[in-house]
Amino acid sequence: MNIEFHYYITKYLAINAGFSPEEAETIAYSSQYVDDNIEQFFIQTPDKKEEYHNYISQTRDITKPKKELLRIYVLFHFFPGDPSYYYARRRDGKMHLMITTPGSTHAVEVFMSLADVTNLYLVGIASHMLADTYSHQNFTGTFDEINAMKGVWQTLTPNIGHADALYKPDIPNLNWVDPRLIDENMNISNKNRVLKAAKLLYNNFLFLTSGTNNWGSVKKNLNKILSEEIDEMELHKVDKQIKERIEKYKALLEEEGASSDYDPSKWFNEAIIQKVRFLDDRKFAFDPIKDKLIFKENYQNSDWFKFQESVKKYQKLAFKKYESLFTELELKNW
Repeated sequence: MNIEFHYYITKYLAINAGFSPEEAETIAYSSQYVDDNIEQFFIQTPDKKEEYHNYISQTRDITKPKKELLRIYVLFHFFPGDPSYYYARRRDGKMHLMITTPGSTHAVEVFMSLADVTNLYLVGIASHMLADTYSHQNFTGTFDEINAMKGVWQTLTPNIGHADALYKPDIPNLNWVDPRLIDENMNISNKNRVLKAAKLLYNNFLFLTSGTNNWGSVKKNLNKILSEEIDEMELHKVDKQIKERIEKYKALLEEEGASSDYDPSKWFNEAIIQKVRFLDDRKFAFDPIKDKLIFKENYQNSDWFKFQESVKKYQKLAFKKYESLFTELELKNW
């Protein structure tokens, strides 16, 4: 999924499930920030006696994944599912223990065991993982030939996640072909995947809030925004359409009395003394290691710090829940 789902749709779902606009913002920002949390920082405490290190939850370019950081892909973006899932059936007949499948029992169990209304940052992080099980289905977060696709470009990229498919799995209105799958499974509608992911996430939010189920109306609004589907020959339309749809999500959120803008540097800037900004290529306008960064007073109560602590907690608990499965793989830097 991209920012459309992780921030805008997630926020809309949370509000309609009964979370307040402020609570929904924390959940949605946390969900999207999983993808923008790409830099490790070394930040001094206000007294300059200690230094804080955060964990990253995504790499800078998803088409250039790093084998030594597989724990990121497996835990946050390609959570293992059911190898026997019907829609994962392949032409070559292969199966993989770590294959991602939509809304799998494993993924839902992790969400339910970690999601807690007293820690909305954790709810957002778990929401990101759960949504990605739909868009990233039939890929693994491991280095494996099962992820490979045929073609010149594909031979140049490592077989981790959907690097060979580039951004196709994450474009919400794209219809595309996954040639690895059997004929009846190979034609993919990302819109259908988005709506199924939205329904599961919405129901999980309702479980947390005990809110009123209004899925019919929610689905109608999302379906209307995603009505114009495109195929692989129309990828030149993607950027323009994303901008247009985001404006429509913003309108929906404003009707709910919620703010609708996402700034990836907002939480970070609120936590430290020196303000920073993102450049167009998702790099910071400073060196996070060489430039000295200092926390503001009371930084432990900042959204950025609470999110980072929740990333660490999520990683620890998600790994522990399926440690026996994960330790069978050659994974580094856990």
